[in-house]
Amino acid sequence: MRRAQVVAALARVLVAATVVLGGAACGKDRQKRMSDAAPVEVVTRPLLDETGDAGTIDEVEPNDSAEVATQLPLGGTARGRIDGKDDADHYRLDVTEEGVLALELSGVDGMDLSLELEDATGQVIAKSDRGAARVREGVPNIGVTSGRYVVVVRGEKIVPTSKKKRGKGKAKAKAKDAAPADAGVEAAPVYELTARVLAPAQGAEREPNDDRGTALDLIVGDTVTGHVGWSGDEDVWKLSVETLSEKNSIDVEVSQVEGVALTLEVADGIGRTIATRKVPRGKPVALRGLVPVVPPGASPFHYLTVKADRSNPETSYQLRVTAKLLGVDAELEPNDTAETAMPVPVDRTVVHATWTPGDVDHFVIGADAAPRTLEVTVDVPPESDLSAELLVDGKVIAKAATPGKGTAERLAGPVPAGAQPVLRVRGEGSSGEGAYDVHIAEGPPPVGAPPP
Repeated sequence: MRRAQVVAALARVLVAATVVLGGAACGKDRQKRMSDAAPVEVVTRPLLDETGDAGTIDEVEPNDSAEVATQLPLGGTARGRIDGKDDADHYRLDVTEEGVLALELSGVDGMDLSLELEDATGQVIAKSDRGAARVREGVPNIGVTSGRYVVVVRGEKIVPTSKKKRGKGKAKAKAKDAAPADAGVEAAPVYELTARVLAPAQGAEREPNDDRGTALDLIVGDTVTGHVGWSGDEDVWKLSVETLSEKNSIDVEVSQVEGVALTLEVADGIGRTIATRKVPRGKPVALRGLVPVVPPGASPFHYLTVKADRSNPETSYQLRVTAKLLGVDAELEPNDTAETAMPVPVDRTVVHATWTPGDVDHFVIGADAAPRTLEVTVDVPPESDLSAELLVDGKVIAKAATPGKGTAERLAGPVPAGAQPVLRVRGEGSSGEGAYDVHIAEGPPPVGAPPP
């Protein structure tokens, strides 16, 4: 800030001092994560308990380092400006008890702001940088203990493309006639920063939970809430499968997050990935019919990881796992690759399956001693546009991809003696989730095949 602004800020801080001295409390809600973009204005508050309001203060310059950071009382709001790309406003938070820290930074016109949280050693433990003007930044739910933390606000002015082009041609002509540095300079927009320590509600995520060692417990039948709070954030949930029998499968569902493309990964007790789902932005994730498998010597857990292509500290997701009995002739997941294809006995004629966004289903059909022709029909649900391929030794021998949702796919191909063909089913375009049936029949012998 310039000198006049500093003097005004010092005057205001005398009034704000009573708030700082009286100030601690707990309050609202939010989470954490590291750098990206998505101008999302939908706000879904985390399921956290809110307490207290410590009022509003103004930043006090200089506050460009942790040593001269402006004190921000928990439960309060700070108002400040970023004057130039080299300016960085630091705020000191004194946490007196364990809890969940929620930070919120308002968006401003013409400037891309970012938010960082440092621990007492100066290490950045969370960063929100969604990369656009007028976009809120936030760290919704990072776990903190008693001690000192520092919040850093940075910003970069966004110059419209049209102004950049005009400025290049006229820069030299205007240089000699340039006005004094202080003349006509527009004041930087004011941002608002809030900091609150919260008590997490039951079933709400608490950071850090980025790996198996810090994974949060999850029980079949429960619904939990989390955030993809900053760029690079990964939420890991530890699901107990000990009570499930060989006759059970599970469905895993993650609700959509506005402006975000979610990814769900499922790993077994030794950390081996067994299934992955990635969906388009703004779509929910579903993995259905997964049969839990506990490797020998492994613990009876599966690890569910939720991550995204960008952050959204404002909108939470809901994660739910339910168990069900295996149906007759039902598809069994994981079968996303040819190596994990679901076995279909040679005498079986139907499979009841489900397709969800991001899914690819593989079925390996039992071998026969004689050459044969397989005829396959895929009854496609109204919500989906599916395609089907028949592969032998990794090569496609038949394919059906009729455009349009709800259109059945039919294909037939010659299968050599002793071969185990693989049927691959996947979605096209904007397919939605739906149940489909695979019908397998044996057609006429291939041309040139010896008589039975």
